[in-house]
Amino acid sequence: MQQRYMITIHDLFTVCDGVHCGGETFVAILDADVEIDRLRFAGRTSPGAAGHRRSYVGKPGLTAQLVSGPGRITFEAITSEA
Repeated sequence: MQQRYMITIHDLFTVCDGVHCGGETFVAILDADVEIDRLRFAGRTSPGAAGHRRSYVGKPGLTAQLVSGPGRITFEAITSEA
């Protein structure tokens, strides 16, 4: 059985000389606190914007953690797949 997740990165940017610039963030996908995958997000999402969304498919019960870089993430289960 597979689980579809939606990972959203918010506030992905850096400030260079007072201007919002793109940033790079790494997110670990965890299975019971063991890292099984690492995702890279690069670019820019404006403060307060809806963020950048990416689908991820894996086994049920996974979690995600921001490893490095700017921003914040949400990781939520969407649907189960047979």
